[in-house]
Amino acid sequence: LDEVIRICSPAVEYMPEALEFYYYWGVAHYQKDQHDEALEVFKKGVRQVGADSDKNMVSDFYSIMGDLYHTKKMNAEAYAAYDSALVYKPDNIGALNNYAYYLSVEKKNLDKAEEMSYKTVKAEPQNATYLDTYAWILFEKGRYAEAKLYMDQVLLNDKEPGAAVFEHCGDIYYMNGLHDEALEFWEKAKEAGE
Repeated sequence: LDEVIRICSPAVEYMPEALEFYYYWGVAHYQKDQHDEALEVFKKGVRQVGADSDKNMVSDFYSIMGDLYHTKKMNAEAYAAYDSALVYKPDNIGALNNYAYYLSVEKKNLDKAEEMSYKTVKAEPQNATYLDTYAWILFEKGRYAEAKLYMDQVLLNDKEPGAAVFEHCGDIYYMNGLHDEALEFWEKAKEAGE
């Protein structure tokens, strides 16, 4: 990652219109948990976007910026970045999922969250992360029986569920009257220790 940063940093001076350099430079910082640096790189990159820019890459820039803003608890900026990502690529699955999930956590715009999340489930019906997001949104909307159907699919497709999945399972099962099973899921969530 350090080598990627070392190469890409001066490369943008010579070829500022080459978005690839910003992308790899920003991702390298992101993977090193250097979120401020990553965000600055992506901001520089989007300033270079033109009519001929690769729309998929631009969408990914904005999607990652949304994730970075969210980690900094700058939700308004995160949602604006996700909106921009979806302007460039309306089917950016990662942006749709994260945007939908963060809205559900805030219990905001749940209809919009459901619509976005459903697109991810249709695109990848066995992706446990997307199924979990959709189940959680249905839970937040009080549609507990539907939420359980999707959460059961999560359990079938997730080989190593984490604490968040187990916690969601517990909440959803509890609201479906399955209190003993809910308690078991909550205990697993606690054991997972996240």
